[in-house]
Parts: sequence; structure tokens; C-alpha cells
Amino acid sequence: MSEHKVAKNTAYLMTAFIGQKVLAFVYFAIVARSFGVEGAGRYFLAVSFATVFAVFLDLGLSNVIIRETAKRPEDAQKLLAVAMGVKAAMSGIVFALTNGIAWVMAYPGETRLMILIASLVMSVDTLNLAWYGVMRGRQNLKYEAVGVVVGQAVSLAFGGMFVLMGMSLPWLVVALLLNTVWNGIWAFVNLKRHFGLEPLRFSWDRQVLRFFWGVTIPFALAGIFARVYSYIDSIMLSKLADDAAVGSYGVGYKITFSFQCLAMAFAAAMYPAMSAACVRERDRLPGLLTASVKYLLLVAAPIVTGIFVLAGPLIRTIYGPGFDGAIRPLQVLIFSLVFAFLYWPVGSLLNAADRQRENTAVMGATMVLNVALNAILLPDLGAVGAAWASVASNALLFFAALTVSGYRVVPVETLRILNSAWRIVAASVLMGGLVRLGEGHLPLPALVAIGVAAYPSAILALRAVTWREARSLVSVLGHRGKAVSDLPI
Repeated sequence: MSEHKVAKNTAYLMTAFIGQKVLAFVYFAIVARSFGVEGAGRYFLAVSFATVFAVFLDLGLSNVIIRETAKRPEDAQKLLAVAMGVKAAMSGIVFALTNGIAWVMAYPGETRLMILIASLVMSVDTLNLAWYGVMRGRQNLKYEAVGVVVGQAVSLAFGGMFVLMGMSLPWLVVALLLNTVWNGIWAFVNLKRHFGLEPLRFSWDRQVLRFFWGVTIPFALAGIFARVYSYIDSIMLSKLADDAAVGSYGVGYKITFSFQCLAMAFAAAMYPAMSAACVRERDRLPGLLTASVKYLLLVAAPIVTGIFVLAGPLIRTIYGPGFDGAIRPLQVLIFSLVFAFLYWPVGSLLNAADRQRENTAVMGATMVLNVALNAILLPDLGAVGAAWASVASNALLFFAALTVSGYRVVPVETLRILNSAWRIVAASVLMGGLVRLGEGHLPLPALVAIGVAAYPSAILALRAVTWREARSLVSVLGHRGKAVSDLPI
């Protein structure tokens, strides 16, 4: 794939991720302000519950479709047809399992209804994953970008209308279903029209099934581990605490991980450079890893510091005074964003170097730690305990993956990373202190403006980055003619 095409596809992904996250954030804010902290908790629980079980609908098939379609486009229809057959069979099983467990766990009727609708959302969405997977494999991401942004706008429009009409909380999950249905129709039409494929052709070709069975296990396990440690906290909170605790945690979770799209887009841009370096320029890998960690920390640090300092005004402005219980969980949870950001380039390096098994093992250990810490901390600390469990789990994910990379792939330039890290952290602390001085005297937008102005000045004063590095990073993220492999390392 040409660098131009990589940049263009990454631009599509970044635009789509950011647009979707912004609209999803606004949508959850509408849910929270309309139904209060307990209503937000029931909504967040229902979606999280269905999302955990939805991982069994895909089992890594979509990732394999992307990879194999990129290698052999002529096999796309055969692979897609078998994937459709597997997904159709699994949909009924997973739907029954999800709703059966919700019934056994004795959730209230309204919560079970929302879980039922959310599980329908996931059943349709698993088809969309495969259809968009073919498009990704064919190196065309513009239809997916349009689909996810417009789909989120559909949720926002219908959800807002349902709120204005005074509809009950389950209708807000129906709005998500309309989003997924739109994406299904959009992906179906474009896959048929522009790629010449039959999206709903089903097959049980034994040879393809055996192939899928042999290659999907690492992807499936990684997906299961990631899904469980990302969402199990809200399910455990619902049984060990109450709906208000789930709502408070959900607010912090939405704010914290709405920024993760930035790291995902950067990793998507860096992955081709790492893959190429693994084959042709292995001596460049340490520098690429160090640069990735440095630049992502450069982005994450001010976000974390700013939200920690402004958590109170931010929560009250967006969600209202009834959500003061979400302030402390957010102040703890936001620190997990640092480790979540830094994991992306390290995980990309492991995958680029064909170390998927080690990466999956790290994710499995992270899942075990997360479940154990939630079980220990939730009964006494509630949402704050779930936040601490997330911070510890994401820290393990990053440091364990970095350690494995150092032993199995390339030496880690620890001193270079630490030299940049302390300067970036110091600049963030200076920015946070300045913003704190203005808190209580200035409105939230003015405080944000002070932080935005102060951070670059502190970074340059402390020589955390050079002007050349700053210009290169802006050029790469803006896709203005510079490839990610051209970053100073």
C-alpha cells in the first residue's frame, strides 16, 4: 500500500473515530441529564452487559477477513460467506445466553428489556463488522467512516426526539439499534454496489471453516480478554453496589475513554512503519517505539492533568450538580488513560513482530487482575474502587507488554523514554498548577484556554520536544504530506 493511501485511510479513520466519539459523548450526556445518575447507570449497564457477550459473536473472524482479503482479494466472497454462516449461528446462541444470564442475575424488568434491545444491536453489528472488514481488506475505509459517523448522528437525532417526547429509558437503546440498522443497510449496499460481493450469501465450506478455526484463536482470545476487562467492572458494580454507582462510574468512563481514539489513530498510522521495519530495518524499531511512546505521552499528559484539575467544573457543566458523585471516580480513572495511550504502540510492535501470542497472554493477565481487584475493591469503595482497578489493570497491560517487547523483539530505550517522560510530566504539572490558580475565579472555557496556551510553552521551555519534532508530529496527525515513518526518532 502506498504512503498516500495509508495516510488517506488513516485520515478517514481518525475523522470517523473522533466524530463518532464526540457524538456518542453528547448522546450519553443527554441520557444522563434526562434520566439522572441512576438512569445513566441502568443504560450504561445494559450496553456494557451486551457488549461483553457480543465478543462471542465475532471470535476474531473480522480481523482474519481484513488480513486475508488484503492478501487475496479474490477470496473475499468465500471468506465472507463462511463468516456469515458462523455469525448467523452464533447470533441465536449468544442472544439467548446474554438474556438468560441477565434473567438469572435478577435484574429489574426495565434493565432486562434494555439488555435485550442492546443484544439485538450487537447481533446486527457483528454483520457490519464483517462487511466493513472486507472493505478494510480492500484498503477502502471511506464507506465505514461515513457509516459510523452518520450512524451515531442517527442515534443522537432519534434519542433526542425520544427524550423530547417523554419516552422511557429503553427507547434510548432503541436509538442505538437504529444506528446499527443504518450501518447495516449502508454497508450492505456499498459492498454490493462498489465491491461486487453478495453480503448475505451463507456457506459452510469445511476447508474455510478449518482455516478460520486455525487462525482465529489468538484474535478471539485477545478480543475476549479486552472486552471483559473493559466492561466487567460495570456489571460487578451493578451487583456489589447500586445503579447510582454504575452511573457515576459510567460518566467517568465515557469522559476518560472518549480520548482513546487519538491513540488508536496514531497507532494505525505507526503500525505499517513498524511492520516494514521488522522486515527491512530492524535497527529502526527501538527508535520508532521510543518516538511513539514519547508522542502519545505528549498528548495524554495534558488531557489527564487538565481533567484531574477540572473534574468538578467539567462534571457539573456537562451533567449537572446531581452527578457530583462522579467527580472522584473520574479523577482516579483518568490516570488509566496514560497507560491506555502508551499500550497502543507497544501492542502494535508485538503484533508487527508476530508476537500476537505474547500480546494475548498479557491481555489475559490484565483481565484476571482487573476481575480480582474489582472483587476486592468494589464492596467498600464502589465506583472509586472500580476506577482504581482500571488504573492498575491498564498499568499492568502497558508495563507487561513493554517488558515482553524488550525481551522478545528489541531493546527498550528506557533512559530515553524516562528523559522525555519527566519533562512532559513536569510541563503538565506546571500547566495544571496554573489552571488550579484560576479555578473558582474564571469560567471553564477560560480555564481550558489557559491550559491550552500554557502547556506548549512549558513543553518548549523544558525542551521536552524540539520545534522540528513538534512540526513533524502535527504534520503526521494532520496528514499533510509527511509519512509517520518520517517522524524524528
